[in-house]
Amino acid sequence: MMSAVILLWGMNYVVSRFLVGLDPIRVSGILLALIRYLLGAITMIGVMFYQRRGIHAIADEVRPYRRMLLISAFFSAVFVMVSHMATEFVSSGTTSIIVNLSPALVLVYSVVFLSEKLTLAKIVGFVLGLVGGLTILWTNLLFTSGLELGLSLALIGMVSWAGYTVALNYLEGADRYVVTTVNQITSTLMMVPFVVFVMMEGTSLILVLDIWSISGIVFSGILASGLAYVLYFSVIESLGAAKASSFLFLIPFVGLVGDFALGEPPGLIALLAGLIAIAGVGLVRMSQSDV
Repeated sequence: MMSAVILLWGMNYVVSRFLVGLDPIRVSGILLALIRYLLGAITMIGVMFYQRRGIHAIADEVRPYRRMLLISAFFSAVFVMVSHMATEFVSSGTTSIIVNLSPALVLVYSVVFLSEKLTLAKIVGFVLGLVGGLTILWTNLLFTSGLELGLSLALIGMVSWAGYTVALNYLEGADRYVVTTVNQITSTLMMVPFVVFVMMEGTSLILVLDIWSISGIVFSGILASGLAYVLYFSVIESLGAAKASSFLFLIPFVGLVGDFALGEPPGLIALLAGLIAIAGVGLVRMSQSDV
């Protein structure tokens, strides 16, 4: 099941790049983000009905976590918007690698604010992730012009995903299915004003409905934002949260394979830097799972 989760979340970057970043453009990134979470929220509501969770039961479950849920929903909304917007400008592999450097930021937070023990493996992983990430940014900026906005959006995605991860730590003990359902509903509502603002600024949003866009939107919304969470929670129940999350560093590998499939293979330096960054993040995650 964990392999399916990695494949679904990794493929989502590839699908996003195909829909929003390659000609012919079929949907705007920010609109894809909104539709994705809307479909994801509907899917999770279906899960709630299947589990026979009433509104009152859900309200009772989230009441002790309301403030942190709002914070996590905000970070989640920012993440999904900027990550899909980033794929308008940069490849799926580059976006997924930069976003998935977030465990390095979580490590810094854990050490500074939670007094987490700093081990040699974590230090080496942090350095490798930092060096690999900076090299990717350097090679993209040096050899390809016009990527500044896309890379900046990917970096914001990394920071927001790290913030979301930290917020989830404070939701420990809450029902994961309920939290995800409320989170996706709240995040969807939070995204609406951003979309309206973009339209009021005169930006025309693209939505071309054909077999490719419909299939991609369904994949992103129902499979990558609904089914993937259900599968992930099942893995957590069997392996534990720390061990399950330790495998997520493999997600960028799917993005890199997607680059080749989409005809955007990375240069040798960028590929090596990406592998170094992934290895570094893997060290951080695996060492955290052993704590």
